[in-house]
Amino acid sequence: MSVLTQKLAQLYLPDSTGDFAENLRMLERYQPAGLLLFARDLAGLSEETVKEQLAAYRQARPGLIIAIDQEGGLVSRLSALYPDRSYPSQADLLEKGLDFFLEQSKKTALELKNLGINLNFAPVADLAMDPASFIYSRTFKTSPEKSGQAVSAFVKLYRQLGLACCAKHFPGYGDAGDTHHAPASDHRTPAQGKLDLQPFQAAISSGVPAVMVSHLHVPLYSDRPASLAPEVYRLLKQELHYSGVALTDDLAMAAPLDYAAEKQTCPEVLALAAGADLLLGGQLAKLPDLEAAVERGDLPEGRIADALTRVQTLQDSFSL
Repeated sequence: MSVLTQKLAQLYLPDSTGDFAENLRMLERYQPAGLLLFARDLAGLSEETVKEQLAAYRQARPGLIIAIDQEGGLVSRLSALYPDRSYPSQADLLEKGLDFFLEQSKKTALELKNLGINLNFAPVADLAMDPASFIYSRTFKTSPEKSGQAVSAFVKLYRQLGLACCAKHFPGYGDAGDTHHAPASDHRTPAQGKLDLQPFQAAISSGVPAVMVSHLHVPLYSDRPASLAPEVYRLLKQELHYSGVALTDDLAMAAPLDYAAEKQTCPEVLALAAGADLLLGGQLAKLPDLEAAVERGDLPEGRIADALTRVQTLQDSFSL
């Protein structure tokens, strides 16, 4: 593996296959930045077995980011390991007050830390007004101001505990459809766009170390899915002065795959060139395509160097 390929592999945070031995081989071979766990990685196992497996992953790849989606409510991976425990949604917790929300969030964070998980893909910072919309039940179901306060408090809590969290899904999901299965658009006005950014601005002001960029098409900003749009990363990094890691939503989803197929390339190349620092769910088999893009000049080496610096900072800051 060339030096360039080694560097590019460090910008991946692949999805776990659910197979411990297969994950271990992948980590040893490619040395990616991290690994995303799912319920399948926890179901049917004891707490001790999970801890042993995650320790083995970290031994295979020192400094590994072990990530999970533990929002609570509909998205609760820990429920597979602890079926008798309750993990209400962030909105249900906040409804009982900010102190209660933080108290319960701390309990969950400490469970993650105990297992060896150092990055939680939460909180959901999106604003949605329509209860029937895809993302609504995962939001705080409240105003931009109150959402921002809760996001800020959550970020500060995780930093105090030595864990990384991630505000998602930039630049806000709104009431759009589900990008897992097909492209989706949100035709917000500039005024609405400013409101959608408020919780993310609160997260950035509080030192959030990771921001997840959605695959949503927002014509206000770009004609591409946000995760593949240079304009969206400029908004995040330059206009909002964000200096942490910008990672894509999972690149195995339909929206980025469909767009990249139209352009006869792969979403990994488009995302990194646009300004992403970390490729969530990216396919390591596409590394030759990334290397070729660098050699063609489509993927500047300065872009790779900046992404590596940001990812390394995240790893160094939250290593367990």
